[in-house]
Amino acid sequence: MALFLLYVVSQNHYQIRNALSSATRPIWDTAEGPTDIVTHYYSEGLDVNADVCKLHHWPARPPNARVKILDAILMSTELDLLEIRMHELDPVVDRFFIVESNATFTGLPKETYFQQNRERFKRFEHKISYRLVPGYPLLPDQSPFEQESKHRIEMTNMLRAHIAEFIPDTQTLVIMSDIDELPRRAHRRAAKDVRLRGGNTPPAKELLVQVRFRSPPPLPTSIKLRITTRSFEWYLGPTSWRASVHTWGPDTFYRHGQSSKTILSDAGWHCSYCFRTIPEYITKMQGFSHADRIGGRLELLGEGRIQETICRGKDIFGMLPEAYSYVDLLSKLSLEPQTTAVNLPLYLIENAERFKFLLPGGCMREPPGSPS
Repeated sequence: MALFLLYVVSQNHYQIRNALSSATRPIWDTAEGPTDIVTHYYSEGLDVNADVCKLHHWPARPPNARVKILDAILMSTELDLLEIRMHELDPVVDRFFIVESNATFTGLPKETYFQQNRERFKRFEHKISYRLVPGYPLLPDQSPFEQESKHRIEMTNMLRAHIAEFIPDTQTLVIMSDIDELPRRAHRRAAKDVRLRGGNTPPAKELLVQVRFRSPPPLPTSIKLRITTRSFEWYLGPTSWRASVHTWGPDTFYRHGQSSKTILSDAGWHCSYCFRTIPEYITKMQGFSHADRIGGRLELLGEGRIQETICRGKDIFGMLPEAYSYVDLLSKLSLEPQTTAVNLPLYLIENAERFKFLLPGGCMREPPGSPS
């Protein structure tokens, strides 16, 4: 019996540690993240110039102010999220920076998804800067975080080289977020009008038009995103805060984490593990910096098991949710599926049939190689 218990513990040590840690977290830990929350004021019909900017006390930038907005992301397999992201941000972003590798952070070989599908993004080709970073198998003493850090250094170097080419007196704002962390922008018509008139910003809820044409909260500022899992059907809460916007300077580095105490609330979406096909889930599970969550449990990678997990809104690794109160923990243990597609990226809704796997009721994943 003792040998059997020892075997069970040895085979499930990661789950046991996680269960003990997560179940007791409300006792010994406190939530991380920014605490100075900038409130959004928004309602249909609200007069932006008369009401919103006055409420925020944010004056307009000088008419001759030069501002560039850059969006910088690390790419793995997420072609669908990248397409939605580029259409969402295109009206206000001057350039998209993409760093990609032929290996995962854990050193496993993978396809160069963006490079092989670049034609899909030809509409944005004139504003894309791309860099391929060769990957390699990790040595026994190397951590996936080292590989991830090298990718962020490559992005920093690419941004510095590009920003050095700007004309003097240009303020450069850089969005630093993972590809599945999507900031809002203005509606297309509003964004176009702002560019033409050089002012009259859309509702304060639209983050990027704010920071371009108004004096926003002190930068860097974090941006609070609504986090969903597997698709926009399973809502976890407004808990994502690692994405941020920075004013680029000589000592700025591309990063992902808390950048300041300030956070702009309800500023976008974080669609975690939102993939079209099951193999993409397996690539992510085995390839990202926290791949040790598999803990030797290869059954977690079974396609049938992953599909069931997606449709039930459960944790892909079978872990307890991260929560800092028992009320929050209990609420996340049994998620209720969302039945609304309101307040989502416009391009996603306009192409609902193509992206049905991201919407309520679309949990069944497509075979590998399905057209997108």
